[in-house]
Amino acid sequence: MAERWSASFDAAWPQPTDNSRRTWSVEDPHIERQLLRVDCPGVGFYALNGESVITFPEKQTKENICAAFEKIREQNPGKRILLVLDNFSSHTCEYTRKRATELGIDLVFLPVASPHLNPIEQVWKSLKWHISPIVVTSCAEFREVIRGTFETLTRRVSFAQDWIDRFLNIQKLS
Repeated sequence: MAERWSASFDAAWPQPTDNSRRTWSVEDPHIERQLLRVDCPGVGFYALNGESVITFPEKQTKENICAAFEKIREQNPGKRILLVLDNFSSHTCEYTRKRATELGIDLVFLPVASPHLNPIEQVWKSLKWHISPIVVTSCAEFREVIRGTFETLTRRVSFAQDWIDRFLNIQKLS
């Protein structure tokens, strides 16, 4: 669900190391532009039949995760929400579980080291691919690029199709 960006609740977004500057050239001379480095954590919810949500809390604290839950509920009133999470401490603590129950959100925790089971991981992977060539000048601009790309990508259910076929169809059989 959480993602941490540097220029997913889920894994950390790596710092650009070998790609920390862009160079343009048409023969000579070349123009170099230093890339902006920002620490921009994000929390995302990939809805298969509702409104996806992305927020940018400063830290991944239990209070901020619960605030993200509240935004998810606000954007999806009256719908059943099944939220797939990793085992990050602020996701699994009693405070977070209690707030999720109060909001009517069912939590499913993945086994350790199994992000491949979370449909939002494919969204994060595609989002990184889409935004990698974009150069931004501020954290606010970076967040808007991420938000717009996330909203576009999460309108597609295709990221979760394998997950739906594997797990939801099993439930239909029983």
